[in-house]
Amino acid sequence: MLAASTFVRSKPNIFWKFLPFWFFLIFFKFGASLHYTIISPLGEKLLPLWLVGLLIGGGALVQLLLDVPAGHLLDRYGYRRFLKIATINFFIAAVCFAFPLTRATYLLSLFFATFGWLFFGPGINAYILSHAPQTHAGKFISLRDVFGSVGVVLASMALPFVLIFSPQYTGFILSILFLLALIAIFFSPKDHQSVHAEIKLETQHHYIHRHYLGTTLRAIKKLNPASAMLLLLNFSASFFYGIIWFVVPLVIVHQANAGLLSVGLGMFDFAIVVLGFIFGKLADTANRRTLIFFGLLLFSLSGMFLGFNFSWLFLLFGFLSTSGDEMASISLWSWLHKLDKNHANNGVIAGVINLSDDFGWMVGPAAAGLLYGLVGPSWAILIGAVPIFLTWIIYQFMVRGQTLAIVNLNQIPAKPHRARHKM
Repeated sequence: MLAASTFVRSKPNIFWKFLPFWFFLIFFKFGASLHYTIISPLGEKLLPLWLVGLLIGGGALVQLLLDVPAGHLLDRYGYRRFLKIATINFFIAAVCFAFPLTRATYLLSLFFATFGWLFFGPGINAYILSHAPQTHAGKFISLRDVFGSVGVVLASMALPFVLIFSPQYTGFILSILFLLALIAIFFSPKDHQSVHAEIKLETQHHYIHRHYLGTTLRAIKKLNPASAMLLLLNFSASFFYGIIWFVVPLVIVHQANAGLLSVGLGMFDFAIVVLGFIFGKLADTANRRTLIFFGLLLFSLSGMFLGFNFSWLFLLFGFLSTSGDEMASISLWSWLHKLDKNHANNGVIAGVINLSDDFGWMVGPAAAGLLYGLVGPSWAILIGAVPIFLTWIIYQFMVRGQTLAIVNLNQIPAKPHRARHKM
């Protein structure tokens, strides 16, 4: 947040030039996150929950398989154009809910939302990095995270109220949000160059994916201990968050006075805003082996307790779990940079790590749909945290004999932000 405010003061003309785009991000993420959170409660009315989970996971699978082809389409036909297409897809998905809720309207809404998400993620990254001045590219990315998170927090706060509305009224609200997003992107600056024209960030390969799935999978053998641990952490964390975002809206629907849980959904990103700078300093000065050890342990144990405390304690354990996640991932990121001295395989290794993140968002909702019916919400969340605990155990073996010397974070490019919500 401090970096973002400094950027606004130092480059006010650039910030104001992109003001419509920042509004686009807020309206889009508000609407898209709200749409994602109501999918499981609405689906429960029409289909078995295990099938709802498979449908949500199937949408993530489509994104995983078509991410690179979508990126090439963006390069060829324009980033802003496809952000408009993504918004129109979501507008149609919202309009589907404005009709009487049937299996047909539900499945159509899921279909159009899937292709909205497909073009939104890579489109946002490419649009930002193609416009950003090289000296301020990192701050542009930070502003993307800030305004996107504002939309997610607004969606989580609105969720308890939206869930008591009829689907038709909800569809009307979503339609208005996406219409506002569409107007905002029309007034945003036009594309003026390809994102490939200039490398703006040392970590640009984490945002721009152009390696096909086969190339990415073959790169797994190039992983070192740090990148392998990041792969495991990304998968287990995304699996956990995928279960959370599926289960919590159902709990809010079925349990009285559970509206506070919706605030908890926004807590995951809030923890990063509050403590990200502190953890960065810790990774700069403390023993990284200790930070990873306690970070993974805190993440796994807090995640397990999360499911048995659907009250204000949910906020506390949500904050602690994401704090542990960030503590471990920042330390692993600095370790990865230390081990990759020549950075020859940055692109494909980044592709593998991002692939694990996408895979977690695919498997998490599918598992949640099955577990919710079999063991209930509390145990579903606890089981969702088990892979994080297994990652902590695997870490003990992987770091044996490894030296994790302290590295000055000022010499390391900023860690790419991993969303704790659907992207």
